[in-house]
Amino acid sequence: MAGVTARSIAEKLNMSPSAVSLALNGKPGVSEATRALVLETAARLGYRRPGAEAEAAVTKTVCFVRYAGSIVSIAENTSFASFVLQGAETRATELGYGMLVRHMREGDLFDAQTLAIIRKADGIIFLGTDVTAAQLPELENLFEAFGSTPIVVVDSPLLAGRTDCVVNDCYGGAKAAVSFLIKNGCRRIGYVRSKQRIRNFVEREAGANSALRGAGAAITVTVDVDISSDGAFRDFDAWLKTSPELPEAFFAENDVIAAAVIRALKKHGCRVPEDVSVIGFDDIPTCEMIDPPLSTVHLFKEDLGALACEQLDRRIKRGEVPHQSAELSTVKTVISTKIVSRYSVKKK
Repeated sequence: MAGVTARSIAEKLNMSPSAVSLALNGKPGVSEATRALVLETAARLGYRRPGAEAEAAVTKTVCFVRYAGSIVSIAENTSFASFVLQGAETRATELGYGMLVRHMREGDLFDAQTLAIIRKADGIIFLGTDVTAAQLPELENLFEAFGSTPIVVVDSPLLAGRTDCVVNDCYGGAKAAVSFLIKNGCRRIGYVRSKQRIRNFVEREAGANSALRGAGAAITVTVDVDISSDGAFRDFDAWLKTSPELPEAFFAENDVIAAAVIRALKKHGCRVPEDVSVIGFDDIPTCEMIDPPLSTVHLFKEDLGALACEQLDRRIKRGEVPHQSAELSTVKTVISTKIVSRYSVKKK
């Protein structure tokens, strides 16, 4: 039936147009029975959602590969990857691509079915958050297995010599965070360090040390903790049980660790920020739900995905596959960060 609209369906079913719209677009706010009735009626009347023709015409695809290593599992312990994917998917749609998402673990790198699906894509965005130096030989082989499909790695500079990558300025962000603590009167600053080491954390540690050297100081104490929320809490709590002399502030390598530090400090009767200031890194959504809300380094996570998609689009259109050609240079894009000041750092 020509000219079928959401409004005409609403009139036929004696429903509000808003309820019909929610049902047709898969949004919450209507019962499952109502949704089923609306969808059944829409199908019977020949309704086509606006833009469906354009979506059906999409033949190009980008595959977003979420990689989780056996050594580090940061991508699984934070919402970081979801924001990167959101940015990539939005930009991919604007550029005329459909988006596939595939999860790969270190032991699944050469699963024939997964590789076949990924190789059908026009380009690959590879989330490298969990990649460590020990995995590079295996990932080099994996990229060869991807064949002539161009790849852009997100959130890891370790493969920058083989393929394009888009990363955050971890060094500059950590340097700015510790400088922020110094600016607010902190001289004795502790460093809460993940036991699981990735290049991003190594760069953050270097940035923190650089800020302290510039102020004629050094890290007062380093506390090594597990990367998971519960593990970080247990490790920091165990350290606090030794009755150490606390510094004036702690820089934590990410927000999950920072939140665990605050929990442990409060358990031991330490007030944040009155007794000890805490600053994190990433600016995940839970920062505003922590008590007190966490000061942190904001990463432009959606931009990581969007810029990766744009670079991939350029490679696809030019027919360039850097990981297969020594004649092609690779591009490393570094995205800036910014300090978000909330209430976990005592102001001077």
